[in-house]
Amino acid sequence: MRGRIVKRELREVIKRDEQLNLLAYIIILVLIALTGVLLFSAMARLEFPDILLLRSDFIRAIVPGLLLMVILYLVDQHGRLRKQLVEFHEDLETASAELQGAYDRLSFAHRTAELMASLTHESGIDRVLEESVEYFGADAAAIVGDDVQMFAADSIPKNEAERSIMQVALDAVRAGQSLAVSATDSGAAALAVPLRVKGRLDRVCCLWKQDGTFAEDQLEGLQLVARILEMSLENRILLDEVREQLQGTLMALSGLVELRQPDYINHSTHVAELSVAVGVSLGLEAQQIADLKLAAILHDVGMLEVPAEILSARRPLTAEEGLVVRRHTVGGSRIVRTARFNEAIQQAVLSHHERMDGSGYPNGLRGERIPLMARIISVCDSYNAMISNAPHRPALTQIAAITELRNGIDSSYDRQVVTALQQVTGHSNSIAHPDDLAMLLEQVS
Repeated sequence: MRGRIVKRELREVIKRDEQLNLLAYIIILVLIALTGVLLFSAMARLEFPDILLLRSDFIRAIVPGLLLMVILYLVDQHGRLRKQLVEFHEDLETASAELQGAYDRLSFAHRTAELMASLTHESGIDRVLEESVEYFGADAAAIVGDDVQMFAADSIPKNEAERSIMQVALDAVRAGQSLAVSATDSGAAALAVPLRVKGRLDRVCCLWKQDGTFAEDQLEGLQLVARILEMSLENRILLDEVREQLQGTLMALSGLVELRQPDYINHSTHVAELSVAVGVSLGLEAQQIADLKLAAILHDVGMLEVPAEILSARRPLTAEEGLVVRRHTVGGSRIVRTARFNEAIQQAVLSHHERMDGSGYPNGLRGERIPLMARIISVCDSYNAMISNAPHRPALTQIAAITELRNGIDSSYDRQVVTALQQVTGHSNSIAHPDDLAMLLEQVS
């Protein structure tokens, strides 16, 4: 805004300068013309008309004086305009510096938003504090709340920095506003900006410098960073609330399934725990782990669409009833899609009964065409079912269940998933698969 005003005033000054230049050129041309006429008359020995005004001594004295005054006026106006131009140039440089400063502050605020969006909450704050120390030329940066989360340069006495930061944070809380503090006795300086989350003062963002002072615009920069952190804190609270609501939805769905399948909640919870452990062992990313957990909890939610008389039957199911049960994967996928769970969760619920050799259902997928999350849930679901009591058989031991899974490698189960499950259950060295034994004998020989 200030830059536009300065530019508009500068255009007006330049316009006036052009007008004065035009007037000066006209006067100069008139003087040149008069001089030319006089020279021509003198050389041609021409006599001027006997005009009273030309014979008056007063006129002869006043005309040069007036002409001199006009010239002096033009010179003065040119001087004033040049001075104004210099002042406007300085104002433009100041406005340009302020604009660049504002751009830099906005760029760092954007960087703060990127860090908070791409990292976990605590890791994001750590990186923001670290980069704030470099950007603001500070020696330490901290977020003060119930505890102190601080980053300080290695050469800085951290106890002194923490004491000063705690003091300025306390002063900011008392004042209820941002503060810039300089301690004349020690030479230190600090900035503090309160963070308000949902209208409540929650924490204080602080910068500290052992020697020197902070520029005025650096407080504005810290306020921008604080606003980003406030939004991140509010988003975290909202996310926690959404997670609580989601957990309630999951428990409600699981409770409905448990009405038809007793002990379903315990089963699905155990399958989810095993699946998460296997996913971590396989190096899945955090978001994939979160999706895997949800899919494992909901993997049999489609049983809600299977008639109760089929689920409670104590006899072998007919072929038609078996087809109805098999449709629970499609029904479950439809339910989680209606509940707005993402595509990865939908596909995992849909495909957790697919088999590596293509003999599974509902689509007969084979090998790696089966989503990895579905392959993980398949192994963990089968394992948990094997080690649990069933109406038609007693529970298997863990070692026996692992043996069954390894016997089904490449036909029913994914090899790497079964190996990961062995590791997380502590049975990786207790079972030797025939293929592994053959490889070992070959290496020995």
